Amino acid sequence: AEAPPGALLRTFRKVVIKGKVPASDIAFYFVHWLTDLAGAEPFPLEGSEKFVLKFPRRILEQFIYSFSFIENLSGEATETQIVEDYLEKRWRTDVWGPAPRGSNSIAKMRIACMAQQETDVAINQFNELTPADQMVLGEELALTGCRGQQYERDSLEGTESHRKGPAFLVYYAPALLQKAGKKDPRGALAALAEVLRRARELWPLSTKDVDKSVTIRIDALKEMDIPSILKAEAGAHFVLTKTSSVEAMVKLKPVEDFKGLDWKLNQVLNFASCRKGSLKRRRTQIDEF
Repeated sequence: AEAPPGALLRTFRKVVIKGKVPASDIAFYFVHWLTDLAGAEPFPLEGSEKFVLKFPRRILEQFIYSFSFIENLSGEATETQIVEDYLEKRWRTDVWGPAPRGSNSIAKMRIACMAQQETDVAINQFNELTPADQMVLGEELALTGCRGQQYERDSLEGTESHRKGPAFLVYYAPALLQKAGKKDPRGALAALAEVLRRARELWPLSTKDVDKSVTIRIDALKEMDIPSILKAEAGAHFVLTKTSSVEAMVKLKPVEDFKGLDWKLNQVLNFASCRKGSLKRRRTQIDEF
């Protein structure tokens, strides 16, 4: 759920189709990967300990649960159809009810997967976000990064994002929603919306980029709670910096360095809407610096 279908499955699916790989071989590959993960430890017993003591059981269960969906890569299902099927089944398992449809449905389903233990709280808090933040999450998380593919339950038809790209993979988004979201789920969702909003400033929507995915790294935020994000180091501010044509990274930069920044490659992150009770977003004006 962290990645859009294109970034998650496209390359693997191409290999599967080109090599005419049967479903049984795909399943074996992932079982082999699972044993490799344990075998990465130097001794067999410690390899077992990795799963028993160090690997969250819920994550392990979900990984194994995904095997049956990945096997479908050898069939006619598209990357997006496979991901949507997985999201729907996960919703029924974790939320205990029919999966949503229409605007924001894919965003809610992906958030439910990323939030892990805080699923119900995260979804409830999504509805408490500002309309602007809901729209950002709703549209950005429903982009597929695959030409000619849209989610069936939320195709984005009628929105500016319909059949455009690039799609964003926010690396460590689950960590943000689980760490910061444990105490302030609404604030964590608002922070994710702000990162996506600024990423879109660096990569404007375009029909030619509909088949493209961009990775947004938020390593600097993943271990922080919302109060810490709001109270960055004195004289510094979080900035989203474009590091290549397909990647950007959140960095904490001294305000004194702002005058030397190329603002075509940098966007100041304004986490004002993360504050509890915030009703209106106050946009950061770069020329203040």
